[in-house]
This record gives sequence, structure tokens and C-alpha cells, in this order.
Amino acid sequence: MAKERVSSILRALDILECFMDNQTEWTLKSLVAELQLPTTTVHRQLATLLERGYLTQDSIRKSYRVGPRLLLLSSTILSHSDIRSTARPELEKLSAKVKETINLSVMLDNEVFYLDKVETFRSVVCNTKIGIRVPLHASSGGKIILSHKSENFVDAYCRSIVEWPKLTEKTLTSEEGLRAELAEARRYGYAIDDGEVEPDLVCVGAPIIGMDRAVVAAVSIAGPEYRMREELNFMTQEVKKTAAAISSLLGGKCALI
Repeated sequence: MAKERVSSILRALDILECFMDNQTEWTLKSLVAELQLPTTTVHRQLATLLERGYLTQDSIRKSYRVGPRLLLLSSTILSHSDIRSTARPELEKLSAKVKETINLSVMLDNEVFYLDKVETFRSVVCNTKIGIRVPLHASSGGKIILSHKSENFVDAYCRSIVEWPKLTEKTLTSEEGLRAELAEARRYGYAIDDGEVEPDLVCVGAPIIGMDRAVVAAVSIAGPEYRMREELNFMTQEVKKTAAAISSLLGGKCALI
């Protein structure tokens, strides 16, 4: 009985984790195909999650989306995140200074998870949202985090780059190209996303260092190419200063280069 209860929880978590990706709406059929589970099993789990408010169902299409209870749970967790609460004032200062969108991201599996965001008042903005994930090699925050991982981790990730779909025409697909960018990121203390997540959007990211001297997150500035190109040196220095300030608040140390 105990094993069955644990298995039931794992299946429910498998279903919920499907909604962590870019696909935010699933039908019963698509979930069955994705999870390779019996239809009756998935349907039973969905009914329970629906009843508890973790999912909602479109009455016409019969598809499932994230429900209010799951949104409340995730927002509560985010609001209590030490990194997020510590970094927030510094992110707001940076946004006010550079007048562009600021993102705070952490690594989740082999992707970047956007933990917080400060919007700019300017007309052309970044479309990233809190809670979405993108491959490490496509974003500036992901690249700078990846550049500080162990040699074995970097080797395995670089070999896997061919398996990832391209988000734009500029998304990296070459193992050699990624290794070269990671080497530059380690050398200069920042990484750049040149339209690799969104066309014509340039981002520059720097690492946030924790107490154990490991990279725990990244802060990045995102803006349209024509604005970012003009002030890239300024943006680079400011994002590195902010990353260093947040690192200091977390008990770590980030050297400015």
C-alpha cells in the first residue's frame, strides 16, 4: 500500500512537471503519449489534481492548464526565496539605472529558470516571464552559470547541444562554438545572448556567487539590439557590479574584471 501511494504521488508530480515546460496546455491524450502511462491512470490523477485546484480544465477543448492553487503555491515559494528577496532591491536599482529589463535566473536541470524580473517602462521590452525555462546555452544567464560548472558537466552538456531545438536562427548548435563562448565568459566574467532566445533581443549576464564560492544564480540585462549595442560596455559593467553586490549580500564574493 505504501509503495502504491508513493507511485501515485510520483505520477501526479510527473503530470505537474509537464506544465513546467513551454507547453502550458495539455490534453489527456497528449499527456498519455508524453508520460507513456495508461489512460485510466493519467485520467485518475488529473481528476484529483482538478478537484484540488492544482489544474483547471477548459470546458470546450477539455484541455488542462495550471490551476489557482498551484499558482498560489509557486508564488508563495518564490516570495520566500532567499536569493530572490535579497536580490530584488539590487535588480530594481539596476533597472532604474540602465532602463532595460532585468532578469534573475537559476539553473534547473539543464535549463535556466527565471526566478524574478524587473520590467522597464520603455516601449520595446523583453518577453521572458517568471517561471519559464530555456536551455542554458541559449541565454546569457545560462551561459555564465554553465561556464562555472565542473569540467565533466560542461563536457556532457556541450556534447548534448545537438539534441536541443533552436529557439531562433542564432541559437547555438555547435559544440565548438559553445565551448568558445564559455571560455570567453569565464575569462571576462559575463556572457552574451545575441538574439538566441528571442530575435533582435540582446542580453548580457553575470554570475552571482554564494557563500560556498559556487555560482548560485545569474543577473542579466535584456533589451532590443539597437539599444543594447550602443551601450554594451556600460551594460556589461553595470550587470557585473550588480552581480557583485548581490553576491556580497549572500555572503559570497564576485570579482569584477
